[in-house]
Amino acid sequence: MKCIQIVAALVLLSACWKPVDFREKERPMKKVWGNKPVYAAMNTAKQITFLVQKQPLHKAGNIYAIGNYIFQVDVGRGIHVIDNSDPVKADRIGFLTLNGCEQISIRGSYLYTNSFADLVTIDLSNPTRPIEISRVPNAFPEMAYNYPMAQPAETGYFTCPRTDSAVVGWIKDSIHATCFK
Repeated sequence: MKCIQIVAALVLLSACWKPVDFREKERPMKKVWGNKPVYAAMNTAKQITFLVQKQPLHKAGNIYAIGNYIFQVDVGRGIHVIDNSDPVKADRIGFLTLNGCEQISIRGSYLYTNSFADLVTIDLSNPTRPIEISRVPNAFPEMAYNYPMAQPAETGYFTCPRTDSAVVGWIKDSIHATCFK
């Protein structure tokens, strides 16, 4: 009898409680200081250009030497071209913008690298005038959405990137906290 009274009391009291809805649209997203992606259309992001201006090194990658030149990867951004004809005064003479690159290899006068998921071959016969020779689309399918710039370098909140464009950089801003690293 006592059990029935307790159950009845609980049923009556439960009518007073409002159910909690944990769906995302019901809760306002909080704004935080974090990283926001900078986008470019994929065809624009895959364009390779050679800049004569020195660029700051953001995230050092592997280094390759050929002749009097050194090539250093700036992970996700491109390749620094360094004149090493006088090793005491090695000097950056240009930057090969190659978004999404992670590693390089050189054989003869050809540089091989990735640009997002593509395998790219670049002729370095004249290192100050590199020429894209070939591009094999989707040679690295795992890099289609998991390339070096797909997440910011530092930990913290960031806006989850879209998949219809390429992320070519990150900026600090007030954002809705959608992802955390």
